[in-house]
Amino acid sequence: MDAYVYLRVAPGKVEDVVIALRGRHGVRRAAAVVGEWDVMAAVEGADFQAIAGTVLRQVQSVDGVLQTTTTPVVPLDMLGIHGGGWALPTIPMHREGDACYVHVRAAAGSVAAIVEALAQLEPVTGVAVVAGEYDVLAEIALPWERAAPVILEQIHAIPGVMATSTSVSLMEIPGDEVEGDQFSTWA
Repeated sequence: MDAYVYLRVAPGKVEDVVIALRGRHGVRRAAAVVGEWDVMAAVEGADFQAIAGTVLRQVQSVDGVLQTTTTPVVPLDMLGIHGGGWALPTIPMHREGDACYVHVRAAAGSVAAIVEALAQLEPVTGVAVVAGEYDVLAEIALPWERAAPVILEQIHAIPGVMATSTSVSLMEIPGDEVEGDQFSTWA
């Protein structure tokens, strides 16, 4: 079973939290994101009880974590989605690199059609049906500047998409960069 955990983190602790989560049992991947939350993590376990244990013992115990929300992944076959001539997408956060995570709120009865439509879009590298505020999570393996048109022109055009919210992963957390070389401040 899989789930996504969204974390609010104390100021100045995002990088520390991401690094700490990367080595925790049950945490498949963690990334700093810009959006409604500070960090997004993919967790896995044998069942929901195991996922709850991972969240309680492995995620919430990290210094700097202030709040978490967990959204379990609903297996596609529970919705009667079996591929039907198209390849089932992998779930988001199985790869490293630039990514935008698009959370989709779906109209009643439209989740399966939205999943199928998302699986057909070339820039979409992962799709999951999730429980919680949003119904579908789609991963676009592009930096924000290139993903934004896909979201606005292609995802928003899918029948049944009511609203979206996007979290943009940060490959590297921006630091205090100084112009020039390391010795220029001495001159």
